[in-house]
Amino acid sequence: MLVKDDKAYVECLKKDDYSAFDALFHKYSVSLYAFALSITRNPFAAEEITQLVFLKVWEKKAQINEHLSFKSFLFSVAYHETISWLRKENSEKRRIGEYTLLANSMTNETEQAVEFRNMELVTGSLIEEMPEKRKEIFRLSREQGFSNKEIAERLNISVKTVENQMTSALKYLREKLGKYHILGLLFYFLMYH
Repeated sequence: MLVKDDKAYVECLKKDDYSAFDALFHKYSVSLYAFALSITRNPFAAEEITQLVFLKVWEKKAQINEHLSFKSFLFSVAYHETISWLRKENSEKRRIGEYTLLANSMTNETEQAVEFRNMELVTGSLIEEMPEKRKEIFRLSREQGFSNKEIAERLNISVKTVENQMTSALKYLREKLGKYHILGLLFYFLMYH
């Protein structure tokens, strides 16, 4: 009896009879909503899917075969819409996750760049505090890449004096940067070893 009613409604629906559409909507909307909700676990999505299914029924009413089960057709469309919604939702979650990772990565890189720049400034000010001769020897060695022998020849001092001044400069930096804990020590080793 219900199948015959559905068949009659579908025949009327194909003739643009809105009352037939309304009758089918009232007959199946609650069960379609429950079906979509059981899969999505999201009331808003279930409502949206229910509306999309009936929108497709109205748009494709001419293609509906009135000799086949309308209920099966309806739930088949609902199933495909639900799967489509789940794929879209997973894709959006994945994209949001990727954006979050990217944002965190950019934030971390920015923070690291700021910390590195701060360490450069601190180290630069510490170098400026060194006695003039030590500062000059240190810069020739670490910033310009001269060997101890080349520095000694350039400044007319002994290689041993260059070595002593470099040892004192590095010890001073190590002690001062030590209060910055791991980052300071890491910076020291990266920049000056």
